[in-house]
Amino acid sequence: MIVTPEQIEELFISAAETEARLPAAGERPAALRAQTFPYFHSQIDVNGWGAERFQEERADFLSLKTTRLRRAEIARWELCNDLIKLVTSVRRRRCLWAWAMAEAGTLRAPKIMEGETILKRASFSRWCRDVENVHRNWGAECKNRAVEEIASTFARNTLSDKQKSGICTLREEPETGDKTSNIEERRDFIWMTPDAFTAREDPEAQDFSWAAKRNEIRRQREEHARKRQAA
Repeated sequence: MIVTPEQIEELFISAAETEARLPAAGERPAALRAQTFPYFHSQIDVNGWGAERFQEERADFLSLKTTRLRRAEIARWELCNDLIKLVTSVRRRRCLWAWAMAEAGTLRAPKIMEGETILKRASFSRWCRDVENVHRNWGAECKNRAVEEIASTFARNTLSDKQKSGICTLREEPETGDKTSNIEERRDFIWMTPDAFTAREDPEAQDFSWAAKRNEIRRQREEHARKRQAA
C-alpha cells in the first residue's frame, strides 16, 4: 500500500476536526444539547409547522451539517492516534497535531487577558512562538519530518531486518550498533563448489608453496620435451 505525505496530512486534518467535536472528557462543561424555553407562538409560527421543517432537518443531516459523529470519522481519528506512535520525537508529534488543528481551525493557545489566562483560537505560527518556543519554520520542519516517518513505514517492509538475516550468500551482514548480541558474532558467507578444498580439510594445503609448484611444472615440461626429442 502506497501512502503519500499529502494523504497523511489530510487524514490528520480530518482527525483534528473530529477531535474538536468529541464530547467533553471532564476538562470543560458538557455542551447544551437540547432545552425548551417557554414562549408564546404566533399563528404564523403554528402555520409554519409541517413536513417542510422536517425535510430541511433531514437534508442537513444528509449533507453532514449535523454535529453527530459517524463511525467512519471516529475510525479515522483512532487511526491517527495509532499512526502518531510511529513518530520517534515527542516534539514532532506535537507539531504535527498542532499543524493539523490549525488547518482545521480548532487550535487553541493560552492568552493572558485582564490577568486571566484563557484559551483562544491561534494560528500555527503563534502556537510555535508562544507554546513550543520555536520558530514557525522549525515547527513546520518538525511536522514534515513526522509525516515522512509515518510515510516511510508504509513505503518499506518493516520486517526487512529479519528477512535479511536469512539471506547469507556472498554477503557479510552489517553490524547493528543497537544489537550488542551480534556485534562480536562473525560468520563465514563463502560460496564453495563440491570439489573445493580448504586448508582445514587438506593437511598438505597448509604447507603449499607456489615456488615449489612452479618448479614441478617446469620439470614436467622439460621431461616431456626430452621424451619427444628422443622419439
